[in-house]
Amino acid sequence: MKEIFLIHDEQDGPVARQSFLEMAGYKVTLMQSGERCLELLEEAKPALILMDVLLHGRNGFQVCRDIRGLCTAEELPIILCSELYRGRVFRDEAMAAGAQRYLLKPLKLDQLVGHVNNLTGSGATLFGGSIDAA
Repeated sequence: MKEIFLIHDEQDGPVARQSFLEMAGYKVTLMQSGERCLELLEEAKPALILMDVLLHGRNGFQVCRDIRGLCTAEELPIILCSELYRGRVFRDEAMAAGAQRYLLKPLKLDQLVGHVNNLTGSGATLFGGSIDAA
């Protein structure tokens, strides 16, 4: 079972994202800070990181840059998400920081799983049917 680190802010509870990803066959490890993610990366490497931009402490762009100092996009894909930062300039910043995707909230959960499947090379299914990569 592939593991995903889900780093979320307190404004947008992770329950729906976590449940959908678990139903698609992923193990989801929750955390509320980028600092905690960086600590855990010393011990384990997930298949993907799904991270909000707005976090306590350092923001998702900064944490993404730190992760890229440790491993490449091929080794560890990152999806950044935001409801607040919606302009193209933020998408460009996410890509410059090393993210593979920049998704705007509210997220369509089936599309989220499609992005995750695409980046992890997974053929995960949901409710018995395939999910196409978006």
